Amino acid sequence: MMHRMSWLVVGLVVAVGFGSGCASRYIQQEDVKSEEGGFYIDDEAEIKDNDKNRQVIDVLQQYRRALVQKDIGALKRLVSEQYYDNAGTTDTTEDDYGRGRLPKIFEIIANHAEKIEYKVTVQNLEYKRKRAMVSYEYRYAYKYDIGKKPTWDAGVEMNQVELVREDGTWKIASGL
Repeated sequence: MMHRMSWLVVGLVVAVGFGSGCASRYIQQEDVKSEEGGFYIDDEAEIKDNDKNRQVIDVLQQYRRALVQKDIGALKRLVSEQYYDNAGTTDTTEDDYGRGRLPKIFEIIANHAEKIEYKVTVQNLEYKRKRAMVSYEYRYAYKYDIGKKPTWDAGVEMNQVELVREDGTWKIASGL
């Protein structure tokens, strides 16, 4: 009896081991199609490869593309009706804003930035309550004119964007 039990346990371990090996595939850089470049998955990221995660990653990719192309219409379509941001400050609400203020911000960018370079490297994706939280590094460079002199502003920052399901699709709810 003990001999049969040992083989049963070994059989279960092998079956579970092989089954879980297939289920733990992560989204890799080669899984992300980006014709123009600028959108990457960090080599260390462990984002399970499934439809839900791919949909969330796709929204961030669309956002990057729309920003670089200064496509205000596309940017507006990606933003949730629930959008709210505290502008990175928690000690005051004076700089907080919602969806209503975004079109003005988008227009300022489109009208004053002659060229936008924006590279995104996704580092993590997790879910809290009914929100998707995507952490990423972005490298930016904006060319704009001050007076008649072209000027570049560039840097590297970390960000976290929150997305919610709205009308059957993922929309950006915070973090732009």
